[in-house]
Amino acid sequence: MLGKINDPKVSTVTAEQLLYGPNPGSDRLREEVAKLLNRHFNPKVLLSKENICVGNGCGPLLNLCGEVLFDHGDAVLVPGPYYGGFEADIKYGSRVYTIPVPHCEGDCLKVDEAALEKALKNADKPVKGIIIANPNNPFGRSYSAEQLLLFCNFAKSHGLIVICDEIYGLSTWKDITEQNIEEGKTIEDYHCHCSQCQSYKDTPRIESDIDGKQSKFTSIFSLDLPDPENTHGLWGFSKDFCLNGLRIGVTISYSKTVMAAMQKICFLTCIPTNIDNILVNILSDQEWTDHFIINNNRKLLKNYTHLTNSLNAHHIPYVQGDSGFFIYIDLHQAGLNEFDLWMKLLEGGIYISPSQAFFSEDKESERNWFRICFAVEQDELNLSLDRIYKVIDTLKQQ
Repeated sequence: MLGKINDPKVSTVTAEQLLYGPNPGSDRLREEVAKLLNRHFNPKVLLSKENICVGNGCGPLLNLCGEVLFDHGDAVLVPGPYYGGFEADIKYGSRVYTIPVPHCEGDCLKVDEAALEKALKNADKPVKGIIIANPNNPFGRSYSAEQLLLFCNFAKSHGLIVICDEIYGLSTWKDITEQNIEEGKTIEDYHCHCSQCQSYKDTPRIESDIDGKQSKFTSIFSLDLPDPENTHGLWGFSKDFCLNGLRIGVTISYSKTVMAAMQKICFLTCIPTNIDNILVNILSDQEWTDHFIINNNRKLLKNYTHLTNSLNAHHIPYVQGDSGFFIYIDLHQAGLNEFDLWMKLLEGGIYISPSQAFFSEDKESERNWFRICFAVEQDELNLSLDRIYKVIDTLKQQ
């Protein structure tokens, strides 16, 4: 990616780029983003530049959605545990509040209508929408098409707006790698085969209590949506293109009214013209872009298998993943409450996010889960795992 960005043909600053650019992104960039998402998300109704608004990251754009779609003091339902950043992104600016909705017992990504109805009935603020992260963070896996439609049908029946954050939609490493197996290879060839993994590979996995059923990634826009005008999406370059420092997010909507409103106030979230130009030059090279996506997902799969081989060998349960950069691990065996265990891990030189950072339910079965990011160099991952194991082993011996 650095080589591509530093190519003089890509990064040369022109006189035009010293001027103000269009607030929602250039026509060319929005066209290229639409082409990319049409190619990979397979939307039921093809996207065009008119459905795209580019801004300085998905956090600011979620806040922009809050300003456009809701009133101050409104609330949104969010299947939990959920990405903790949603709370800040939509509350501090637009003053919209999140209400967690618990998943079904035994399946971290199954939410039934009864739970949604209960959350709606018990809300102390007017509920006007639902926010979904698909693929999910912290679980690192994708919702089924059936579950997404349940959210959408529930929303329509109650007059709610749906926002689906698909920022990891091109980091669905299980699906993408399986769909792009090279001739003469199998999926196992893309797993990690280091000496450590070779010694661990036959260790059975301890199943998690909340695994449920895994599903292939389905973009919400590929569905036959019951209310497309009130279903909106987010995507960005930070995760799928490893460009979080450039701060580029995308809002997706079929509603002309919503897009017009966003374009009226997106001067607060516009991106630099030189970054716009760099992204145009990257995306317009379709062959390079698609190769990057495939290669990046192969690397994620390799690191995931490296991590899970190690967790299996150390008898630590986890939710099986298929997408994103994270895995959710169960550390109940440590025998401490979550906060005390988190402090012990910090003292041991390791920071991993506890379940409370994702607004988990306040009950024993939902606490003492922690999220690990495996999208790092393997030496760093190994060091982090060694520190976790050392803390857990010390606690178990006390």
